[in-house]
Amino acid sequence: MGEKDLSALKESAVSASVHWAKSGFGWFTMRDRVNDYIEALGVNTAIDDDQEAILHGRRAAALAINISAIHALTKQEELKLNEALIGIAQQIPRTQHRGFHR
Repeated sequence: MGEKDLSALKESAVSASVHWAKSGFGWFTMRDRVNDYIEALGVNTAIDDDQEAILHGRRAAALAINISAIHALTKQEELKLNEALIGIAQQIPRTQHRGFHR
């Protein structure tokens, strides 16, 4: 994925996050756009499926969205958004394991 595509996904996630923080509407849209951005960054995978590394990468991506949205929010809205983004980041998607299953 190119730099333009990543930038577009991040802007989409930021705008959805600002809209949710200001109005309280659009939670699922925000969650989906944040997850799409995180997935595009590739932080949902780690060597040996290290869950801690995945979690740290997801938190860093969520904080990048939060930092980009700060200018448009009040202190209370920013705190609300920060808590929501960290909650989204902690929801690590299940991955399918390759290989034989018994």
